[in-house]
Amino acid sequence: MESRSLRPGRGVMLVAQPHLLDPNFMHTVVLLCEHDDGEGTLGFVLNRPSENRLNGVLSGSHDFGARDDAVYLGGPVGLDSLAIFHRERGLDGALEVLPGVFLGGEARVLGERVKEKGTPPGDLRFMVGYAGWGKGQLAGEMAEKTWVLCPGRPEWVFDRAPATLWRRVLRSMGGEYGMLANYPADPSLN
Repeated sequence: MESRSLRPGRGVMLVAQPHLLDPNFMHTVVLLCEHDDGEGTLGFVLNRPSENRLNGVLSGSHDFGARDDAVYLGGPVGLDSLAIFHRERGLDGALEVLPGVFLGGEARVLGERVKEKGTPPGDLRFMVGYAGWGKGQLAGEMAEKTWVLCPGRPEWVFDRAPATLWRRVLRSMGGEYGMLANYPADPSLN
């Protein structure tokens, strides 16, 4: 359930309100990885699979062998960058976003570990692009009630049913948020 005192920060999720019609963020769940009121915010949309597969995004000589995992659209910014959520502890440069959930790190070492362990697709999430907000931008959107804040859960980062994630997260919050999950994609149908 959403906490009224919850503030944007690492591990917090932004859940789009039904009236957010921007196609980049409509019905999205965004995991925040960095937030600084004076600098800005960085996050990744968790429920937008792209049509791309890992082998189509990376050159043939990448560190992940013959993996052909789905690639998700993390946001509209930096579409030439690839980020990876994973569960590998002790990886240099990795940022622990939620307990046991890490972002990035040394790609070569991660690739070797993934190949060695045979890491299942459910323990990796490849993201092209990210969501970013400049100084004060997210605060403005929060004041406009564009987003609902929710504590993040590791299982949502690696969720295998992205088409229903937005609704399931809202329902898990209960009360008025659970009712928001029933809003149609086209508000004129409401």
